[in-house]
Amino acid sequence: MGKYDKYIVSEPKVVCVDYHPVDNVKGVTFPDEIWLDNTIVEGSPVVVDIGWRFEVPDPDPVEWTHSHDFDEVLCFIGTDPENPRDLGGEIEFQIGDETHVFDKTTVIFIPRGLPHCPFVHKRVDKPFLLVVFALSGHYPEQGE
Repeated sequence: MGKYDKYIVSEPKVVCVDYHPVDNVKGVTFPDEIWLDNTIVEGSPVVVDIGWRFEVPDPDPVEWTHSHDFDEVLCFIGTDPENPRDLGGEIEFQIGDETHVFDKTTVIFIPRGLPHCPFVHKRVDKPFLLVVFALSGHYPEQGE
């Protein structure tokens, strides 16, 4: 066993995070797969949540309007190696009092305190990734 093994994560912590209004969702990686936080790697100052979107979720939307006391980055990542900027779907995303629609690989920075979500999957033509970076050691889980 190496002294740095504790920094390498190959299995996620699977939990329902606090802002999901439902317990069962089809078409996406659910519950959330947290790949990094301070319970997985002691001292981690960031949460990494990685999930697939295989089809329009049932139900949709999955997340309700919420805000955090930390900054957050959402990465919607297309998986077509021939056209990686094509998201493979279309998202309608609520941030503050604005609605944005996109169908390309997109990164959204959400400053602490800014209300965001829900986001609606207008279509999912190909699987894509949603990777979330929360600039916090821990994401609130349901019941916390």
